[in-house]
Amino acid sequence: RSRTWWTRGGCSTGVCFLTLSPKLVARLLARADAGTKLRLAKVVFKLGKADDVVKCMLCPNMCLYMCPVFDVERRLTVSPSVKMRLAYFMEEEVFDAIYHCLPCDACKASCPMEISVGEKLAEARVGRRSKLAEEAARKAEELMAEARREAEREERDGKILYFPGCRTFEAGLFKPTVEALEKLGVDFAVSSQLVCCGMPYYELGFREKFREHAKELRKLASGYKSIVSSCPHCIYIMRKLGIEANHVMKLLKPIRIGGDISYHDPCILARRLKVVEEPRRLLESMGFKLHEPPYSRHETYCCGYGGIYRLVDRGYAERIAEARRSHFTYEVVTTCPACKMALKAKDIIELVVMEL
Repeated sequence: RSRTWWTRGGCSTGVCFLTLSPKLVARLLARADAGTKLRLAKVVFKLGKADDVVKCMLCPNMCLYMCPVFDVERRLTVSPSVKMRLAYFMEEEVFDAIYHCLPCDACKASCPMEISVGEKLAEARVGRRSKLAEEAARKAEELMAEARREAEREERDGKILYFPGCRTFEAGLFKPTVEALEKLGVDFAVSSQLVCCGMPYYELGFREKFREHAKELRKLASGYKSIVSSCPHCIYIMRKLGIEANHVMKLLKPIRIGGDISYHDPCILARRLKVVEEPRRLLESMGFKLHEPPYSRHETYCCGYGGIYRLVDRGYAERIAEARRSHFTYEVVTTCPACKMALKAKDIIELVVMEL
């Protein structure tokens, strides 16, 4: 019986399947068992002719138990594969579930096709009208306004632009970073013109606002020799825009401190920017003994505060943070303001500034 679903005109299963419309494919898949889906997935993956959304529809949710959002919400509606199907079928109605996602790429790390559900959902949200998204954008703009007011008090010119990112202000990390850079003798600039990379607009689907923001960001960046930031989200967005940016820890000098700590890998830094060993080498050069927690390096577990998720559902974001905090037995050090807030951790620059 299943053979008749996937054949047409005497053609072989995989080839004819690819001639069907993606929406018809999804309806057929709803009737297929896991074994059939997996066999079809292997055919399509081999041929490489299906787009990422269809590939995700074909998959029997193989990344399900890697997803921190599903881990706390425990409903299939927010599982990676189902969110992709909802996004594809959306017409007039917008499903809130497609906003319940982190940019952690845990799905991509366990996907044989390396599909980032977070990136695909960010594309699917473009042009959608959603009260949930509008409210999240309003919260983000309030954070931007507060960050801009604080940046005005430290505005200065220099060769290297220190671009904090709005969450650096929220995490109370801006002043310690400015103090550390001053004590290290870095010739750095701070601008209140723009303090956010525009990530909330990008992930919520407000692409027109993001394009305007990106134009201003490129203009600002063009006036400086180099750019550093405390926020992996900002670095990632700037690199997507063709702006060379690095983490501020590149400017730090090792100071002997010592002690037992655990380092938490921020998802964006470890998975998207591929920065894993650099913070460990810096911490070891400072005399720290590192104790690796469960889920580290490229297999890190999200803190729950990344991307737009905390703006969308603070309660579930906090539950993910609680789950991650339970993995540590030593003091936690990280290199991301969102992770610092979620895990009640210290940022690496706070360790440095205390000893300078």
